[in-house]
Amino acid sequence: NYMQYQKIPYVKKPVSRILFGTAMAPFTAGGDGNELLDAMYGLGVNTFDAARNYGLAERSFGNWLETRENRNEIVILSKCGHPSVFGRKRVNETEMRKDLKKSLSNLRTDYIDIYMLHRDDPEVEAGEVVEIFNAMHAEGKIGAFGGSNWTHERIAEANEYAYKHSMTPFSVSSP
Repeated sequence: NYMQYQKIPYVKKPVSRILFGTAMAPFTAGGDGNELLDAMYGLGVNTFDAARNYGLAERSFGNWLETRENRNEIVILSKCGHPSVFGRKRVNETEMRKDLKKSLSNLRTDYIDIYMLHRDDPEVEAGEVVEIFNAMHAEGKIGAFGGSNWTHERIAEANEYAYKHSMTPFSVSSP
């Protein structure tokens, strides 16, 4: 096994440097992708992205986790707050918590190792997002958290707020 791993604050397991994303068939349609997931896991990939917005991918991935009984070895990255298909903004506590509840159910787990906002909404104060994620983190429902498709300025703003208020900062971000 030549996979490299790294440590991310607030994630209790090593995180493979290669993540496997489930934003594709058969996962998005809720199909059985167990052989593909087994192959990736066999290569040393232990970190999987199964965001709320990827159709039925979380459900497919949750089926694999349950069948293989390997949740303790797997790092789950999921995302919340993606705008609705009609463009309605969803970066707020109600929608983020609704996504988290549904993700936990679909993934058949009681926590998500890495949880991110799928999109940003610059009209929402970065501090508000930090507060919501810190509450989820304090409840033990998420480990590390951050933003996907956020600018580096917004991430800096979020972390500045976190440090100023002695809170957990964003640990992860992706373009």
